[in-house]
Amino acid sequence: MASTYDGNVGLLENYVHPYWGDKKLKNIRTKTVDDFYHFLMNEAEPATNMGKPTRKHITASTIHDIHKVLRCAFNQARKWEYIAKNPFLDATLPEHKESKRDALTPEQLHRILKFTDRPEIYDLYMMHCAIQLAFACCLRGGEVGGAQWERFDSENNALYIDRVIDRVDKKLADKLAKMDILMKFPNLYPGTRTVIVLKQPKTEGSIRNVYIPDTVVKKLQKLREMQEKLKLELGDDGYMDYGMMICQANGRPIMTEHLNKRFKDVLTTLGDPTINVDNVVFHSLRHTSAGVKLKLSKGDLKAVQGDGGWNTPDMITKRYAHILDEDRRKLAEEMDASFYGNKSEEFPQAASTLNLQSILELFKSNPELIAQALQTVQLANKP
Repeated sequence: MASTYDGNVGLLENYVHPYWGDKKLKNIRTKTVDDFYHFLMNEAEPATNMGKPTRKHITASTIHDIHKVLRCAFNQARKWEYIAKNPFLDATLPEHKESKRDALTPEQLHRILKFTDRPEIYDLYMMHCAIQLAFACCLRGGEVGGAQWERFDSENNALYIDRVIDRVDKKLADKLAKMDILMKFPNLYPGTRTVIVLKQPKTEGSIRNVYIPDTVVKKLQKLREMQEKLKLELGDDGYMDYGMMICQANGRPIMTEHLNKRFKDVLTTLGDPTINVDNVVFHSLRHTSAGVKLKLSKGDLKAVQGDGGWNTPDMITKRYAHILDEDRRKLAEEMDASFYGNKSEEFPQAASTLNLQSILELFKSNPELIAQALQTVQLANKP
């Protein structure tokens, strides 16, 4: 994909080419790779990104990303018989643990939705709908920002996900235009290096229909009414209509980083003491969605996988294993009760419980019981 390619090229230009230059493939051994990683970890200067704080050292996460690119490249070189062995397979990588983001609880999400449900303030209500889409449909930020009204089937309450919004290098966009770029948004400022685009998702599994709950559909309909009103007020010159569901008040698209920033602003203003604002991002809503859907579906991985657009169920089981464990525990308790006969006193056997139909049949066969029951109730209600 465009952004992945762009990022990998950046890693090669910033860290690999300056160190190895024109070094021959056959002269690169596992010890050479280990020395390279030691240099990156302790001596190399990190590349600076505009708008981001500078770091003293290259992170272990970046080194792992470099390793993935070079390992794949040298695998290809081995297949083409340029080298006999891939030296990256046995290289020693610095320890790196992927940081986990907090998933919001349903109670926390309800409070956020209540706070943002303000149709009188477009920006706030737009975020309300963005949050609803991310949670109800298990969407990524790029999928929320790339959703268009024309892809929405109002008869079936279904949204077709076949595009995501992204920012890519202009040169790269031109190279990959025939491959996956579906639409380019015009730049407001001349001379910029990047362009905002709608492009195909990174995997085929991400192309899917998602079904939207009626409650969320009504929210989206309200948002569309607000957008139509803004079109009339601002006119063709002031409102840039690209048919985006989630967009700025002037119709311009919203990127994932903008959703993140606005979401942080919402959480900060809300001031919920139970939410760690520093460890929650817009993508956390996808985690919450997957967790809730796993619970509601009683662990139906295929259904949740289809909703979220994961290629395999592995991603779900790895990230949400703690939720599945709760269901497995309950399953063990139910098995203990039904198979081994260890019934809990709190939950009497269903066979010993009279249902309503049984009680009615009993009263019909013995009318005297009705009088006795009424008498019992009257005695119980006496002071």
